[in-house]
Parts: sequence; structure tokens; C-alpha cells
Amino acid sequence: MRKGPPEPATESIPNLAPMVDVIMVLLIFFLLGASLDLVKEGILQTELDPSSGPNQGEQVEINPTIRILLENVGSGDSCNIWVMDEPLEGNTFEHLQKFMDDRRKAGADRENPVVIGAETTVRWRFVVKAMDATVRAKFKNVQFAVSFADDGS
Repeated sequence: MRKGPPEPATESIPNLAPMVDVIMVLLIFFLLGASLDLVKEGILQTELDPSSGPNQGEQVEINPTIRILLENVGSGDSCNIWVMDEPLEGNTFEHLQKFMDDRRKAGADRENPVVIGAETTVRWRFVVKAMDATVRAKFKNVQFAVSFADDGS
């Protein structure tokens, strides 16, 4: 017989290292997948009475699309520039950039969609110049349209 303290039973204590590893992997997985953008600033979701405000219920476009149309002139050496269905004063790409700068300074969001459309006979260099003028005015959402024609025509 042997005298002294009993030996601890090592077989009954589980090894916790693999469980800690699994928990750490799960923690990292959920932290990387979580959105840390918890507060949405500048967004006020309300439902107002449609008859209140200016024009008593007329539909208001909060984030209006800026439409630019390029129209071929003559043999393709130049083009007419239309913005929001109005001819651009000055009819140059410098004037287009100034117009876009003025729109942005007046409160247009840089994320506003800007759609550039051109007749099929307009040369691509004019389309690229219109895009460059829009990007220089710091608009980010520039798109190209196939046609601005109404559905009825």
C-alpha cells in the first residue's frame, strides 16, 4: 500500500485549448461580418402628409437626375449640349463644367446620378469631354444613356 496524497485524475479534465481556438475563430468571423456603421447620420425617415409643403402634394424628386444630351451638329465636328432639356448657355464643355459646379455649390449631392446621352452620330470625344467636365465638377455617379426618347415617340 502506498501512503500519501492521492494522485489527481488527469483523464477527467478536458483540454480547453481547442474550444478556445474555436471561440476565437467565431469571434473574429462575427466581428468581420458585423456592420460597425450603427448610426445613419443625415437620414430622417418620416411620412409627411402629401398635401403639406410647397405645391400641395406635387411630387418632388429629392435626388434629381441631371440629364446631359449631346446633339450632333453638321458633319460631326461639334455638338450642341443640352442640360435638363434646356440648351446650355455658351455650348462649350467649360460652360458645362461651370454649370455642374454651380449645381453642386447650390446643394446638389455628389452622389446625384448624372446621365449623359448622345445621338448616335455624335463623336465619342464629345461624350468623353462631357464625362470629364462632370467628374471635374466632383460628381461621382456618372452614367451613360442609350436614349432620352420618351416612350410615346
